[in-house]
Amino acid sequence: MRRRWFFLGAIALFFWGLWVLEVHPGQLIPSEGGREAAGDFLSAAFQPALDYEESDMRGGEVSFLGKIGKALWLTVRYAVVAMSLAFMIGVIGGVLGSRAWWSKPNLFLQVLRIGTRLLATAIRSVHELMWALLFLSAVGTSPLVAILAMAFPYGGTLAKVFSELLDESESSAGEVIRASGGSGFTAFFAGVVTKALPDLATYALYRLECAVRSSAVLGFVGIPTIGYEIKTAYEDGHYHEIWSYVYALLIVVVLFEAWGAKVRGLLTKGTPSRVGEEKGQSLSELWRGRGRSWFLRFSVAILAVGIAAGWMAEDRWGAGVGWEQRERNLDRFTDEMVPYPVREADGDWSVFGSWFSEKMSDGGTVALWRTFHVGTTAILLAGGLSLIGILFAARTLAASNPRGVRDGGSKIRGLLGMVLRGASMLARAMPEYILAFLLLRVFGPTYWVLIFALAIHNGGILLRLGAEVIDNTKSQASEVILAQGGNRSSAYLAAMMPAGFNRLVLFLFYRWESCIREATVLGMLGVASLGFLISDAKVAFFYDEMILWVGLGAALVFVGDLTSDFVRGKLRTVE
Repeated sequence: MRRRWFFLGAIALFFWGLWVLEVHPGQLIPSEGGREAAGDFLSAAFQPALDYEESDMRGGEVSFLGKIGKALWLTVRYAVVAMSLAFMIGVIGGVLGSRAWWSKPNLFLQVLRIGTRLLATAIRSVHELMWALLFLSAVGTSPLVAILAMAFPYGGTLAKVFSELLDESESSAGEVIRASGGSGFTAFFAGVVTKALPDLATYALYRLECAVRSSAVLGFVGIPTIGYEIKTAYEDGHYHEIWSYVYALLIVVVLFEAWGAKVRGLLTKGTPSRVGEEKGQSLSELWRGRGRSWFLRFSVAILAVGIAAGWMAEDRWGAGVGWEQRERNLDRFTDEMVPYPVREADGDWSVFGSWFSEKMSDGGTVALWRTFHVGTTAILLAGGLSLIGILFAARTLAASNPRGVRDGGSKIRGLLGMVLRGASMLARAMPEYILAFLLLRVFGPTYWVLIFALAIHNGGILLRLGAEVIDNTKSQASEVILAQGGNRSSAYLAAMMPAGFNRLVLFLFYRWESCIREATVLGMLGVASLGFLISDAKVAFFYDEMILWVGLGAALVFVGDLTSDFVRGKLRTVE
């Protein structure tokens, strides 16, 4: 009954969102000019450029392919360098925010731990694109802006996840070390960190994959990554060049994802020992016979070299404007970020309430409400489509013998499963912002663009995660249904999906948080939402309004995070 009400509530919330956003199917039909532009744009996907479309550019010093290579190099380099900073923030914040670190915390240490967790939540609630806008407004353009814009939110995310992984790690070894007279420091690192290390490393690698996508998106605010080249080609109407950049980005992201998946698999499953277990083996013999993976060692070496090269390849991290101009920009930004009425009243904050109410009534409330519904509608659409796709993409259902039961299924289903898994990989490899940017050419500035961009990316993620849940769920009921002549759809709907329902819902809420976060910035593409107000305030140099809208977006993400944690906690108790 609870699941039935959950589905009914999700359907009602989806259509409520469409009503609030005032979208209808007629908006999905482009105008005559839009259809022509969309046709040219989509047809160019089958003929990506190998050279500049303008003949004047072909005689330049840099070839088109060289330009792609340089943009990709900057994209990956900024991502790797930013993650090196984010990892340090995550380690420090994760340890200080973990209950496992404080064996007998007093009131001060409890406040420190909670304060660390809240700080991590605060900095990760602001999208990296918003951080970039804030830094650009405060100090001007420089490579360091791109690094810090990604390092802050990713560091906050790593700190939150690291602290939770440490708290959930098996701590019996640490307790034994403490009982044997060992220090708390030794007990924590030898008994807790060692146990959680594979999970910590695998999640850090996953965030590195995400950082490559985020690095590309920063190009839309002036950072010279491949997103900047996509934006420039779009404005010039060079559709063939756009697809060359997009395909190059997809190749790099997919390679990073495949590499990360391989490393995560080795870290999670481990490497078998090279010698058999025998009684009387010494510690040195066990050490020499331990399982080794040259792929892991090579990956660690490449990552270390990449971080060092990324830092050393840039000789002027603060380049862009002079230090005197940078200080003037920062002074002006810090002065004008204070609400205008407060400045006019010589710092009297009693006038803040009326200014805030005015801004909210002038469009802030509507933008906040619509931002919420864009993210919620998109994740519900993605969740519904993924539930259907899982039926065909799950390997245990796409196999010729599902769940080990021979049913004489055709090979077409297996082929369809491979196609869906490949499409899922491409969908989650493409950043939402770039997807929305490209869809604008087809549909124009409507909320459908934001909804589809978020739904495509998150649908790919949910399809992959959901298929893994179904594949890993043990369900004897599904085997009985198949053995008695039932089809795969019956086994999926009647047995396998109910068995993995709670985990599927947990993933849905996990991605809902990300959708809310992304929805706050997609409005920068020209569709009325918080992102639109932020972009408008930046263009007008109204830094006080920009800070207000960024803060509201962060608050919306924070509330979404709390709601998600509450619902997931309820689901865990039910399960």
